[in-house]
Amino acid sequence: MRNTLVMSDLPGDLLEEILCRVPATSLKQLRSTCKQWNNLFKNGRFIRKHLDKAPKQFLNLMLNESRVCSMSVSFHGIPSVEATGELKLIDSVSSLEDQFEISQVSHCDGLLLCTDDTRIVVWNPCTGQTRWIEPNNRCYYYALGSYQDKSYSNSYKILGYSGYGFKNQELAIYEINSHSWRFLDVTCDCILQRYTDYGVSLKGNTYWFASDEKEKNHNVFLVSFDYTTERFRRLRLPYQCPDYKTASLSVVREDKLSVLLQRDNTSRTEIWVTSKIGETKVVSWSMVLAVDFPSELFICSGISFLVDAEKKVVVYVLFTII
Repeated sequence: MRNTLVMSDLPGDLLEEILCRVPATSLKQLRSTCKQWNNLFKNGRFIRKHLDKAPKQFLNLMLNESRVCSMSVSFHGIPSVEATGELKLIDSVSSLEDQFEISQVSHCDGLLLCTDDTRIVVWNPCTGQTRWIEPNNRCYYYALGSYQDKSYSNSYKILGYSGYGFKNQELAIYEINSHSWRFLDVTCDCILQRYTDYGVSLKGNTYWFASDEKEKNHNVFLVSFDYTTERFRRLRLPYQCPDYKTASLSVVREDKLSVLLQRDNTSRTEIWVTSKIGETKVVSWSMVLAVDFPSELFICSGISFLVDAEKKVVVYVLFTII
């Protein structure tokens, strides 16, 4: 008689509780264990529970020539960035298992929202799970965000918009749970700046640079979209300025925003970091680094950068003008 207890002997709810606490990178390796586990890992309720309870893993990714690549980033000694591999996203309509040609990518809670000219896919690069979605034919850009549903689990929505101006344009919402698009009855009287077409995600909300035509000086600020209330909110930058030579937005340790700012007619580039988002109603900024770059070095607006506020180190890409 067999006395040893194996995983398959456990009740289904207990097995689910154990597996939802397994790190995502290990979960991908377990998909081939059995058909029951593979089906469980595709279940939307399990996915939401896993995102809530699994240990957080930090994965640095970049989009390079229509492919998502993993990166190794070191802040020790001389900071360095190294591409470590390519993550494969197989095109769902390809009979030859060709990779999906990604033109836009954004992220939220470890999920990637990837698009081309005709399709959208929500992709978990750690587990390999995908959800293919028909795009809204009135939208050109998309952002992924999260909210808490009635069971207090994370659920996801996609915001679709047509370009730089939220002002006087139609906005659409796709709810992952209901598999449907609907137009959003809300206005945001501002215009997105050229610095960030796709925005960045922090605690489920998406942030962009924007300006207000009604203001005399058209000062640049941040605007966020809350996927729970489906409303926009403004957030002031460290100082008011009508335009920047360079401006980029990033996330620090999943609880702070960081901006890289360079005003016109100056070589001074500043890195600012917020207080923890969500702890107080008023967000404060603190400068962590200021650098004067020579004129032949050019920083593109909208570039991705990583900040270690404690060590006062920033990693990003510079271009030399020849």
